[in-house]
Amino acid sequence: MKTLHRAAWLLALAATLPSCKHLARSLVPHLERWSNGLTKREGRIENGLQTGEWTYYYESGQRRAHGRYEQDHQVGPWTYWFENGGVEWTGGYDERGKRTGEWTFFRPDGTVRARGRYIADFEDGPWEFFGDSGALDRNGQYDNGLLSGPWTYYHADGSRKAEGLCWRGQRIGRWQLRDAAGKETVQDFGTRPGVTIALESWPNGARRRTGAVQDGKPVGRWTSWHDNGVLAFCCTLQGAVASGVFEARDPAGNVTGAGVFGDAAAAEPVAALAADLARPLDATALLARVETPPPPPPAAAAITTEIAAEPERIGAPMQPAMTVLQEQEKEDYVQNYLEGQSPRRPSLRKYAPAPGVQVSGQRRRADLEGKLLPIDVLKAVDGGEVDLRQLRGKKRVLLVVLRGYVGEVCVYCVAQTEALARCKQELEALDLEVLVLYPGAKENEKSFEQAYAMTFGKGAPPYRVFYDPDLAVVRQLGISGDLAHPTTIVVDEQGIVQYAYVGEHRADRPAAKDLMKFIRGLGQ
Repeated sequence: MKTLHRAAWLLALAATLPSCKHLARSLVPHLERWSNGLTKREGRIENGLQTGEWTYYYESGQRRAHGRYEQDHQVGPWTYWFENGGVEWTGGYDERGKRTGEWTFFRPDGTVRARGRYIADFEDGPWEFFGDSGALDRNGQYDNGLLSGPWTYYHADGSRKAEGLCWRGQRIGRWQLRDAAGKETVQDFGTRPGVTIALESWPNGARRRTGAVQDGKPVGRWTSWHDNGVLAFCCTLQGAVASGVFEARDPAGNVTGAGVFGDAAAAEPVAALAADLARPLDATALLARVETPPPPPPAAAAITTEIAAEPERIGAPMQPAMTVLQEQEKEDYVQNYLEGQSPRRPSLRKYAPAPGVQVSGQRRRADLEGKLLPIDVLKAVDGGEVDLRQLRGKKRVLLVVLRGYVGEVCVYCVAQTEALARCKQELEALDLEVLVLYPGAKENEKSFEQAYAMTFGKGAPPYRVFYDPDLAVVRQLGISGDLAHPTTIVVDEQGIVQYAYVGEHRADRPAAKDLMKFIRGLGQ
């Protein structure tokens, strides 16, 4: 009997060996070091993709970032540190690698810079921003990344500077403004077509609930208060349907409920509060609509200029590095963008949209070719600007618009720009002005400058690099999509577009050898 048991045990062990060997092949530790021998990053690789916990380090040895990866995407809680050891930010990512949940940003001295919630990379619900001294600078709410609902701005001494309502990223209605001496003025920002402001009050005159009404239905962020002025409840409303981040507080200001609608367990206890917020309005609560605002009083100009200058969003944090797989494949991508695709290298086609998914890139754009380039001036990352009009009659221009920056410079953009850098002599021989443009949100510009310095820290590329804040150039060219469809444009000496290639997807870009062949042909 013992012999039979031992034989069965050995057979079972033998059956597990193939899977163990496969595990050993697919799940392996990964360690990279700086040139000084200190650890640069460490974690695990599964089937070529980063997985599990990873830690990144500065060259000094100080931790830089720590969190989890799944299938090469950052997921769950992450923490980043300044090189002085202080926390830079803490937050989380969803299964798609998008910012989600509660985030807090710090300054190098440890003071809080901002805090609030994200849903799929967009701010939602209440947020607070703090000045350099640590004092509250402004607070309010977002609806899908846009200012929405009541916002308040503060002077350095904590007194209120400005307060009023926002809707879809715009200030609307009457705002109360106070200068540093306490003098009050009112500026009416007006409303928008079909939009009315609702303001319901308690019997003691304190505001009870407010929000915007469009075509008779509540829209955007709505807020209610207790009769002592403390926030009671807030959420996003679309008619009677509540959504987004919600927060409930008792009259003492203690948070009694917070979460996101869509999570039934979290939203159920506040369902009654949401229903009360969305109940029908009395006609007296609807303020007179003013679609064309009157000129602001002179005393309000300085204050409104100040609050308009405040950045509306925190920039996307710069990611620690390309993934291990991306770095391993980058050279193949560079060769693809130099020579064209080859069966000997991984095909970029595997990164095209799945079958059945409609794409908006159009390859050659006949509507742009044969016309003047609809862009005059570009501002460079390294300072200064280029006036394209001054190049007419002197130089041809190669304008490369990359997919864009969202906290990381994608491997395809890095590979394409490196391919161009390797063509330095050929480009110079063509007497060509090469301009590379990264589109991105305005608030991400400083983060992009950090990423740019890290990517080209050992020497600037042989071309000028530009940032397109809020995708103004992208809209002019009509190439919007997943930030921007990567686009390559050749302009002749007269400023006429001779070649315009708009990629079908983020990896679709023309080979440098084909571009240079086309450009040489322009001179014949």
